[in-house]
Amino acid sequence: MVEELIRQGAGFFCISPGSRSTPLTIAIARNPKALWKMFVDERSAGFFALGYGRATGKPAVLICTSGTAVANYFPAVVEASTDFQPMLILSADRPFELLDCGANQTIRQENIFGSYTRWSMQLPAPSKDTPLKALLSTVAYAVAKSLGESAGPVHLNQPFREPFEPATPDLNDPWAAPIKHWLENGKPFSSSIVPEKVPDSNTITILRQLLAEAEQPMIIAGSMTSSADAMSVSELANNLNIPLYADFSSGLRMVASVQPWQLLLQSPEFRKSFKADLVLHFGGNVIEKHPSSALKEWQPEHYIVVKPQPARFSPYHNVTCRLEASITLTAGMLKGCRATPPKLDSNTTDRFFSAVSEEIQTELLPEKSVTDISAARLVSQLITEQQVLFVSNSMPVRDMDNYASNSHANGIPTAVNRGVSGIDGIISTTAGFANGHQKPATLMIGDIAFLHDINALSLLGTLPFPLQIIVLNNNGGAIFSFLPVSECQDVFETHFATPQNYSVRSAAETFGLDYACPQTNREFSEVYRAACSSNRSIVIEVKSSRAENVFQHRALRGRITALTNEYLSLL
Repeated sequence: MVEELIRQGAGFFCISPGSRSTPLTIAIARNPKALWKMFVDERSAGFFALGYGRATGKPAVLICTSGTAVANYFPAVVEASTDFQPMLILSADRPFELLDCGANQTIRQENIFGSYTRWSMQLPAPSKDTPLKALLSTVAYAVAKSLGESAGPVHLNQPFREPFEPATPDLNDPWAAPIKHWLENGKPFSSSIVPEKVPDSNTITILRQLLAEAEQPMIIAGSMTSSADAMSVSELANNLNIPLYADFSSGLRMVASVQPWQLLLQSPEFRKSFKADLVLHFGGNVIEKHPSSALKEWQPEHYIVVKPQPARFSPYHNVTCRLEASITLTAGMLKGCRATPPKLDSNTTDRFFSAVSEEIQTELLPEKSVTDISAARLVSQLITEQQVLFVSNSMPVRDMDNYASNSHANGIPTAVNRGVSGIDGIISTTAGFANGHQKPATLMIGDIAFLHDINALSLLGTLPFPLQIIVLNNNGGAIFSFLPVSECQDVFETHFATPQNYSVRSAAETFGLDYACPQTNREFSEVYRAACSSNRSIVIEVKSSRAENVFQHRALRGRITALTNEYLSLL
């Protein structure tokens, strides 16, 4: 099994210690081609595998013992499933005679992840009654399903009977004869080819006509798993001269040629002025609610969604056409269908975005206190192409989505766990993302999410590349301060903001990490630059208060609104 996984390209194993999984662990440890990492916490291992899959497009293989060990993978499995990321779980289990009889460390593991797997299989306990070709075929199919048109988790549940210690098989036994050729040739048992979904020519003809006839179209780039897909959407928008709303999860937000339409769509006045009659949406979800608000207000005649996965995507049930096809191929086939100049004057629009950029830059004055906003902006400017960027959900990803600089010619590899938008396992996912890319990673994370995955700091000392973890610490869930519940003073602090009052510095020192707490933008820039050139992981704490954070965001939003109104007066 282990050898065929490696031959299939799934040769990175995330192993958690356990007795029942002894045969699997030893098979991996003794295979010189296997790459592996040990995890004391299966939950952290699951998210690491998620990050690895995001970076490489290949499934990491999770190895665990029986019982609640496998259940700890569930949050990462859900995220991988909903965001179409490859993952393979190979869980050790008790044999059938120990199920439902009070045996220790035994739960029902078969199909434990339910509908969140692309495929699951209960394997037989090892014996010479098992045809080895069937076993190899099953492993090959498991990898193929994880990488299929809807990439995602696959679960193989493997019972073992004692003893667990390894035995040397007799490869001259008639049992092994059917796989003699496989043993000798070093090739995968079988291969699977997943061709790109070519869009139907009649559908493309219709879409080209609709785009040509639209008076005021807009393109939305939502969550995507492929950088090639993302760049093809950007090229299409430029080719057709159509406004492109590039969500941070698309991977386009920091590309130099892409403007932050987020800052315009937030304005109710702009949404009234600019009423798109056709919206072409590539990929999945977006971070902010403003696009959905705009769609509700505009009620465009055509809202077209293009994504390769068959999973349903219509959160507000307003999609008029769904095309299940390759994003890259579709975008390429739509080029050149529109020659109508945009209704919005491009020079005026460019001046607006330039003015907004200058306004955001005022948050970066060297002696001003570093804030959530300025930290996001500075990271987006200072990060290099030799690094990758991961951003936690809640406020960090919103600040990056709104205020990041689009100053990188080809962008930066970025990621966010936006499948179900949780704050769990963020440090672990970032570690896996860095390991998969084989590059240092910067993580922007809130204090609650940092605490949620604090045990993952133990991974950083054994990573081949360092992490720069920027903890935005305002002692609680900052996003709740922007919601109406913040007015409920009798319950807000205790039940929503939930301040924790722990020491970020002590956490860093406990795990042997460098630590810094810059006070000003100048200090933050100096610390971050130094960290980016270091081979040691660091925790950089940015302290603020939630009240100040709300004020800063609303004040900047007010200044951008004034610029928006001035822009609208010129149209």
